[in-house]
Amino acid sequence: MRFTTLAVSVIFAAVGVIARDDRLLYNIPAGDSMDQFTADFQSLCSTWHPAIHGDSLTFVQALVQPGDYQGNNADTEAKIVCSWQDPDGNIVTFTEDVAASLGATPA
Repeated sequence: MRFTTLAVSVIFAAVGVIARDDRLLYNIPAGDSMDQFTADFQSLCSTWHPAIHGDSLTFVQALVQPGDYQGNNADTEAKIVCSWQDPDGNIVTFTEDVAASLGATPA
């Protein structure tokens, strides 16, 4: 079992697998709680009109992670992403548009 785990690790290192991170850091709108912003962002992203009525996109995720990249400001900032996938497997993000429509601003 150790050999298999080691072999897989070596293969991934050799191939250079890179995880895609499309999260953007945003200030949530003044007056919103993190719970309210999360609910609003997830709801709006998953029903984003340009994605649904666009190029046959499939919803992937609406992610809200409270806090900045060090975990600070968990009540006022969040790392967010709104992503969809096109028929060719390419990821299309609407993070900035959804965030702006909710009144969130880049941090």
